[in-house]
Amino acid sequence: MVLKTAASVFGFRLLAMGLAVSALLSPHHLAAETATNPNPGYLIVVGKTTDRAKIGAYAASLPPIYASLDGNYLAIGAPGRGVTWLEGPWTDRSVIFAKFPTRAGADAFWWGEAYRTAIRKRDNAGVFSVVAIEGTGPTPFEGAGAGFLIVMTGPTGKGAAEQEASERAAASLIEGVKRSGGQLVNSPGIGQFTPMEGDTVFDRFVVAAWSSLAARDTYLASADAAEAKRLRALAGISAVASANGVPRNQAPTAVSPK
Repeated sequence: MVLKTAASVFGFRLLAMGLAVSALLSPHHLAAETATNPNPGYLIVVGKTTDRAKIGAYAASLPPIYASLDGNYLAIGAPGRGVTWLEGPWTDRSVIFAKFPTRAGADAFWWGEAYRTAIRKRDNAGVFSVVAIEGTGPTPFEGAGAGFLIVMTGPTGKGAAEQEASERAAASLIEGVKRSGGQLVNSPGIGQFTPMEGDTVFDRFVVAAWSSLAARDTYLASADAAEAKRLRALAGISAVASANGVPRNQAPTAVSPK
């Protein structure tokens, strides 16, 4: 009798545990977890200014729009002022790397009425390429002193050799970043981005982050970085920039690219 009762209790506990696990894996629970722990959304902006007065007026109108959506800059600068172009033809372009609490937040900013009004202020004031990406978890490192690496790649052809080199370049980047103490901000897969403005000649956008500029620069001087660069050259075209982190309250008017 005692054994039968114990077995019944054990069976009930197993049933309860099974129900609990099923509840955790249910679509409703997973949706709730996703809603409470969303991945950040980011905008990557590469631009060249042709009318500094217009860009100044445009930039001055942005802080309240960002603030309304809890967005902020992670990196903002121009060549020689927080940005260094390491590969590709964009040696004279500025970079903005901005963050929003969710990927939907980046869309709300970009397509919202406030920004649609503000963007008209930079009409005919430069050329810009903009993409949105989704993070794979909390931003690993940010703020003043953090170091970022923005890697954009695309094969010139669809042959097996180029595709293989592209995959090997991505794998090499991932391993090298990891070994150097850095972390990827987003998924490194092909097509894991949304074009927002301008021509997108690349099929892969990857952002890596380090806790310090020194840690990032140590990676850039490593054999891992050299091998990833070699493989990118075999795969096709690339543009790579390092960008220095800025304080959360950094204003966009801090950079006036030539």
